[in-house]
Amino acid sequence: MSRPVATKSLATILAGLAIIATACGEPTTPRSAGSRPMASATQNLGTGKPLTLDEQKLLADVRAATARFQNVDVARANGYVDDGFGCIADPVLGGMGWHLINDALHADPATDPLRPDLLVYEPQKDGRLKLVALEYEVYRPDWYGAGNTTPPTLFGREFEAVDFPGLPPIFGLHVWAWRDNPSGMFADFNPKVECP
Repeated sequence: MSRPVATKSLATILAGLAIIATACGEPTTPRSAGSRPMASATQNLGTGKPLTLDEQKLLADVRAATARFQNVDVARANGYVDDGFGCIADPVLGGMGWHLINDALHADPATDPLRPDLLVYEPQKDGRLKLVALEYEVYRPDWYGAGNTTPPTLFGREFEAVDFPGLPPIFGLHVWAWRDNPSGMFADFNPKVECP
């Protein structure tokens, strides 16, 4: 998960700002092992630079590969399950949303932009879940165990190290591919996203 403020880790934000996890009306399954406007492909995405032409093409490919997951039933049929944390929001930074994780993809130390480890949904007033972001995560011990010596990168952005109590340490990165985010395409939280 990337940080909206580069000098703070998610663990610091969780401790300092007391993240609110709100149930979204669906039963949760504990995590195992472990149309609104979209951001322009050429806007400044929080990295201090616009996407390159290759990164713009990759973003288009990512959107094409994940469009089917706008239907949450399709996501579930493809192995994505509730990560058990509910709908995550912060009173200052905004919402993150409801995460569905694909444990098989998450356990693989390889990062495939067309196969995100997690799908992030915003609960709608009518109870539906709308796909707003993708999240890429890899367990740090697995990443380094595969012979890597630096954190993974995607869209020219380095994944950040994140520690959750009770879970193995990870590298992670959000990509707000399906919902405009004023905080930047790679920020964890989106001020336009709310949890009920």
